[in-house]
Amino acid sequence: MDDDPLFESVRQIINLRDPEGLLEAGAPLDEYDSEVKDLVVLVRGKEVITADSVAAVFDRWFGGSFWTAHRPTEVDQVATELESMRRRLQS
Repeated sequence: MDDDPLFESVRQIINLRDPEGLLEAGAPLDEYDSEVKDLVVLVRGKEVITADSVAAVFDRWFGGSFWTAHRPTEVDQVATELESMRRRLQS
């Protein structure tokens, strides 16, 4: 996936926030790639990306996410960024 510019853009958004604190704890930069793949599907999709749809990805992968439960403003910011990407792709 490293050759997919959209994947890399979404990965950068997620890694900068390090939602679960895993990168800070020493995890590799591809730690969130499963979540990023799901988010890329949303960006390429037709549905509006909301904080709820972003939270659903992290809650599914983490069985309940600290990030989505305790930092909803960040989740909303990520959703806004991803929705902006989605709209650019659609135009």
